[in-house]
Amino acid sequence: MESTLSIAKEALHHYSIPCKSIDFIGQSANVIYKITDVDNNEYSLRLHTSKSETFERYWTEQDVLRSEMVWLHSLVLDTDLALPSPVKNTQGDFITKVNNISCTMVRWVEGEQKSFITTLEDAQSIGEMIGKLHKQASRWKTPSSFERPVFDASRISQALEKLTEQSQAGLLDVDDTALLQNAGQQVMKMMNSIERTCSNWGMIHADLIPSNIVFHGKEARPIDFGACGFGFYLFDLGWTFSYIHPALRDPLLQSYSTYYALPDNYIELLEGWFIAGQLETMNFWLGLPDSREWLPDHIRKLASREITAYLQKESFFFNGTPYWE
Repeated sequence: MESTLSIAKEALHHYSIPCKSIDFIGQSANVIYKITDVDNNEYSLRLHTSKSETFERYWTEQDVLRSEMVWLHSLVLDTDLALPSPVKNTQGDFITKVNNISCTMVRWVEGEQKSFITTLEDAQSIGEMIGKLHKQASRWKTPSSFERPVFDASRISQALEKLTEQSQAGLLDVDDTALLQNAGQQVMKMMNSIERTCSNWGMIHADLIPSNIVFHGKEARPIDFGACGFGFYLFDLGWTFSYIHPALRDPLLQSYSTYYALPDNYIELLEGWFIAGQLETMNFWLGLPDSREWLPDHIRKLASREITAYLQKESFFFNGTPYWE
């Protein structure tokens, strides 16, 4: 804590912000500090260093971080969404380097976080928000120097390799892992069969889970674009639906479709993207220090419910008991 605090204080010297207070928020993919200036404006200062053992260095490369800020800046200009607007340092750059750690700053987005989405109103608000993001992304021209990850079948393959390693080491149930492996192969086949077009592929948030959505009144606001990259728009929805109860998924999609059109076979595709989102997230979860305490049970429920239904070609999207219950 003390070492990151000293780095955060040093980073602040590179911004034209008269700091009144600095508060530690947490650490996962990044170390986050909340900065409040003398006029009570609030900011999020991110130190790009992770507590996950498997966190890829790619995510901390300066070109990658700068590109995230570039897309965020364009979203602020092109949409009416409340967003973590990026802040440049006194050198006019989005990246500040301190002790070989890259730091970025964005404006704090006020709102309430919710562990799960439980109301019709919240689901509809999320649908509207994601629809606006995808509408902007579909029209946005990517700069030539833009560098962000690609969420394709290779990410699923990487996750399956890690699951196999954990299973062989006796850390995960062999049968559960086998089900995830079979589902992963099926998902990759689906992903590779879809032609990428400007209407279905572009920049996505790639981590629109409850912890990265805050609610202000009736408005859903996206935060933490640290995982954003290129992918299918339905992949974004697949991640989100991992935390949306089946009863609320149709209202969310209806709201989404008023801003961005869904393909004809969207239900079948979204069930695949749901599974893909769960598998891709394993790339990060398997590296967390405490994952052995909760991940095996998470995988057991997922395998016995959504994964089994998917492999048996039984629709689960709008019915059934979600893995978290």
